[in-house]
Amino acid sequence: MKTRLFMMVLFVTVVSSLTGFGQVKRTDAIWGRSTTNTMVLDGKLNEADWAVAESIKIVYGQDAGMPASGWHDENGINPPADPTNATVKFLLKADTLWVGIVAKDKSIGAGLFNWFDGILANIRYRQAQGYLPNPINPGWNLNQENEIFYAWCNETWADTQTSFKGAVPAFLGQLGSPQYVHPRPDSLKAFWDAATTVQGKVNNDSTADTSWTTEMRFSLKKFGYDVTQSGGDVVMFSLSIYDGDYEWPIDTTKFSGNRTWAQCAWGNTSTGDHIRIFGRSDVTASSGPVPVIPPDYVVKGAGTAPGIVFDGKLNDAAWGLAPSIQMQYGNNTIRNAYPNTLKYRSGQQQPTVNGGTASVLDPNLVTVKYFYKADTLFLGFDVKDQVVQYSTNSDRWDGFRVTINDRTLRDPGDHNLVIRSLTFIVDSLGHAKRMDDLSTWDTAGTAAQVVLALKGGTTVDTLGTSADSGYTAEMKIVLPKFGYTAGRGDGVLFLGITAFDGDSFTPAANSYGTRTWFGRGDNGNYSDGPAWFYMDPNATITSVASNGNSLPATFALLGNYPNPFNPTTNIKFQIARSSEVALEVFDVLGRLVSSRSLGVTAPGEHAVDFNASNLASGTYYYRLKMVSTGATLVGKMLLLK
Repeated sequence: MKTRLFMMVLFVTVVSSLTGFGQVKRTDAIWGRSTTNTMVLDGKLNEADWAVAESIKIVYGQDAGMPASGWHDENGINPPADPTNATVKFLLKADTLWVGIVAKDKSIGAGLFNWFDGILANIRYRQAQGYLPNPINPGWNLNQENEIFYAWCNETWADTQTSFKGAVPAFLGQLGSPQYVHPRPDSLKAFWDAATTVQGKVNNDSTADTSWTTEMRFSLKKFGYDVTQSGGDVVMFSLSIYDGDYEWPIDTTKFSGNRTWAQCAWGNTSTGDHIRIFGRSDVTASSGPVPVIPPDYVVKGAGTAPGIVFDGKLNDAAWGLAPSIQMQYGNNTIRNAYPNTLKYRSGQQQPTVNGGTASVLDPNLVTVKYFYKADTLFLGFDVKDQVVQYSTNSDRWDGFRVTINDRTLRDPGDHNLVIRSLTFIVDSLGHAKRMDDLSTWDTAGTAAQVVLALKGGTTVDTLGTSADSGYTAEMKIVLPKFGYTAGRGDGVLFLGITAFDGDSFTPAANSYGTRTWFGRGDNGNYSDGPAWFYMDPNATITSVASNGNSLPATFALLGNYPNPFNPTTNIKFQIARSSEVALEVFDVLGRLVSSRSLGVTAPGEHAVDFNASNLASGTYYYRLKMVSTGATLVGKMLLLK
């Protein structure tokens, strides 16, 4: 009887831990089911496991997944007479990713660039220790990755043989094949290979075609992944389907060229976003429904916490209770604590200042806090900075850029969700100067407001003659101005944060500037991978303790809930004095599986979410540590998936 009661309580607990996440399914993430059965690369997809594989749809004129999917008309008759309609499936076998594509198409064949049929994909390289150069192409920009180009493209730099009747797609791009080399070298097949069958006649429109089917396999360890490890892995992938129609021979009344993509339109840059393909040995073709993929971060409501005085100082009770994210230039420990793929897409850059790149003597420690109330998102910025300055040169700014996707407005060309850049910097008087969309789109300040406050002993200059302490800022974002319906919309936010730090010294050669970004970065090729935040209507920041304004007398653990959990639990603790607090999690063998700093924590009760989506079921121990005193607390939790 006791066992039955325990199982009933356990079931309710686990289900309750999922309901907050189940309201909006992640459209940037999918499971690749594992299989041990034989797979044959023949372009037929006739293995039984393909029938149960998880899939996405890439359809012209429809969103293939928030936030960065879209479509673009290249030329000809638009909308096209035969729009793209493709189904893409994913399987995993050992360290190999299999991708199956069935694209319905009445007119299959070759053409010039952007007017052809085929695939342009990208696998981001998975850095083992945070933000590192790409070892496959070390000379490339750090966030550009590995182009997978497989298409009937008949340009002279591509493969003119794809114009022949009955031709198959060519392996192109940096990991494709040297020009006109057939068969393809085994050294490149070791990275990826593909096979295609056509249900119709290539480069011949005398009769209507039906579809083309492509089967692709990728050796994941070549790209830095290991889905066979304990807890599995998450593959970063994007895919664009090109569709050129009615040019064999050309029919001017129907001819069109377009592309439709999931998350990223291009193969040789990593702007936009990526599909997160989760893989784990226990999620198989026969294991039943796949686990829920949780958000990267849960944004809690204000609950019963008192409101804030909007003065930029972060000294209200609500800020002391709100969860936070940390950022710091050169700090891989902080970056590697970000969940899922954020640890690999977040990064940093040091631009040239005064003709050089001096040593970074004071990398800002940044803490960004967040919560929501009604239709407003609140962000709080706490910056430790020994040199606070104002400069008109963007490479020497002090400040932040917050990027957020509009949930209604789409780009007129690429039809993906518009990104707003909410940028503010420290001005010469120590106030917040509005930049980018804050100064051009939201000139009246009705969509976003920001207030900045200097910390004690801080002066704004470009001399660096005396040490500053830094600054704080508060930002509130009115969500209906960004396409949300009243009542927080569906609760999904796509955010990226860039911290700017300009430090000036005498002599000028010692001055420098840095940019450190969380999730979606600053601009251009650094803009991949915003974080998926979910404003949970069932979660609130911890209320002020019932004993009024009295503070706890000790550093104490208040437990975690739910426990057992899947995949997120909330760890509560109290602290009697301000201190940086660190959270470490260990498995039953004593191996460290997660480590993160919670930042400088004010006296009072606090809570932190722990996300175990990348861990296997089992018992784990967590340790909270006051860095200032070395005091530690240890708790036990059970993960059930």
